Amino acid sequence: MFFGKSKDTPPKAHEPTGTPAVFWGASDRMICCKGIAGEGNEFNVTSHPKLQDGGYVSTLEISAPGEEQGIFIHAFYSGHWSFAVSPSSEVSDEMPRWSVAREWGTMNSHSETLKIFCPKGSSVKVIDRIEANS
Repeated sequence: MFFGKSKDTPPKAHEPTGTPAVFWGASDRMICCKGIAGEGNEFNVTSHPKLQDGGYVSTLEISAPGEEQGIFIHAFYSGHWSFAVSPSSEVSDEMPRWSVAREWGTMNSHSETLKIFCPKGSSVKVIDRIEANS
């Protein structure tokens, strides 16, 4: 070891920037969120016309002012809640450089907790689900 450096020292992680938007599932009928503007802080399967019951439940879109690329959040319920993320623009396959963190059971014991660090002024809305092309 030269000059007090250890080759086993892990690299320092950088802190995410932006405003955290947090998503999780509640019971078998709701997707909850906090930290982001939008249609509300609950998306309920029984009252929202664009949400389905069970399986592939919905697609949410996060967009930021002045940015062409946002993020789609695909919500799934099969006894547990889980989420998949993808770019929202078909023009590019690149994800925006927003930090995404995943945890299990921090907001609800049967749900993934998805945290996306969004630019200031971002908002979320439910869009029509992405269906496979036949």
